[in-house]
Amino acid sequence: MSDQSPGGADHPNPKYTPDGYPESMAAEFGDDDPGRSRWPFLVALGFVVLLVAVVAGVALIDPPAERLSDSTKVQHAVNDAFTARNSLNYGQYREAHCAADLEAADFPTATEFADENRKARDAQGPIVIPDMAVQIQGDVATVAVNWHREKTSNEKQTTDLTVIRQGDEWKVCDA
Repeated sequence: MSDQSPGGADHPNPKYTPDGYPESMAAEFGDDDPGRSRWPFLVALGFVVLLVAVVAGVALIDPPAERLSDSTKVQHAVNDAFTARNSLNYGQYREAHCAADLEAADFPTATEFADENRKARDAQGPIVIPDMAVQIQGDVATVAVNWHREKTSNEKQTTDLTVIRQGDEWKVCDA
């Protein structure tokens, strides 16, 4: 048997390209030039690398934590104090308060804090804060916190708090 195409060496089979692939496959899958098929991938990769570099650069130049407004930072400080009451986290509660509060004679001890908040949480559920109104004047903010307990949502309360800037942080300060 001969490995020549039908028609002999003088008459090549018109259904095959010069490199031996059937014409239908060459038309369907395109040229086998590896340099040509690599470029779209390299361009896409370059675009992704550039995009990641821009995002990383923005995060380094202007970190997200520094983009928070003072009003948002005040709300975070108040939320930290109330969240500490829900979770009975005395360390977080102390961290949310100013130095003057911590030194006050009536600031609760860890045992007093846990007993008082555990009893209220177990009986009425955790504290829920649907909203708060913040007014800032310089380094002092006044906050009207609207809250209720989860099991007593019809007993809404409003607590007025003073929050002060202590260094770079805002702290709840009753003193």
